[in-house]
Amino acid sequence: MSEAQSSADDGRASDDADPRGASRPVGLALRLIERVAEWQPIGASDLARRLALPKATVHRLLLALETFGWLERDGGSRPLWSVSMRPIAVGGRAIERKSGLRMAALSVMDALRHQTGESIHLGLVDGENIVLIERIDGVNSVNIFLPVGTSWDLSWSSSGKSVLAHLPEAELASYLQTPRYRRKSETDIIPATELRQELAGIRDRGFAISVGVPPAASSSIGAAIFDKRGRPFAGLSITGASDRLREEQLLALAPQITAAARRISIGMSMD
Repeated sequence: MSEAQSSADDGRASDDADPRGASRPVGLALRLIERVAEWQPIGASDLARRLALPKATVHRLLLALETFGWLERDGGSRPLWSVSMRPIAVGGRAIERKSGLRMAALSVMDALRHQTGESIHLGLVDGENIVLIERIDGVNSVNIFLPVGTSWDLSWSSSGKSVLAHLPEAELASYLQTPRYRRKSETDIIPATELRQELAGIRDRGFAISVGVPPAASSSIGAAIFDKRGRPFAGLSITGASDRLREEQLLALAPQITAAARRISIGMSMD
């Protein structure tokens, strides 16, 4: 049974008891937006097959979401569906209302891009994940293009690990209770003691690095951003092609990434 089928079945089983069940219209609509964003552009039949849902149900929801401006389509009788700009507008307003992070970070990110020639990523913590909310592209190659809205487990990126390293002990212990898989692996679990030891080193030096495997991957160096209470809630990273940014080159960027993250943190504390 597929993950989508299992999820759909679980939603149907809990539908009567839980108004948030996945097969409720609102829940289905939200799932549809998320999956279209992940797989776009995608046809209704393919979407229905992947979600293990009736095509008529998917088609009805697609039309409703188009009417309200959340989805758009290209083509005639067999259109391909994509997410509109509306989620970006809504998400942008939500981010600014929540933190003002982008406004505090944009000028610092732009200066960092000019200093290094590399791409600069800004991520905001969302539960146990970090979500890319802003990206300024550098002149140098990056190998992997990450669209705004991309989300990873905190343990999968340099900026996420920097946040983890500065969490209060009780929160870190709670996070480590759940098994964490190495990035792009569904079987290789990171031993909690190994991850804790790595995070201790990151906390001591103030930054984390992630060295990709050339020629296809990217490497990055990241640092945590703190709010006015001194809590890590976001991360900043410098990212570039791994055939150019090896460990030595990343370590040379440490003073710049830590200074930039500190400037943003100071800006957040002045709200």
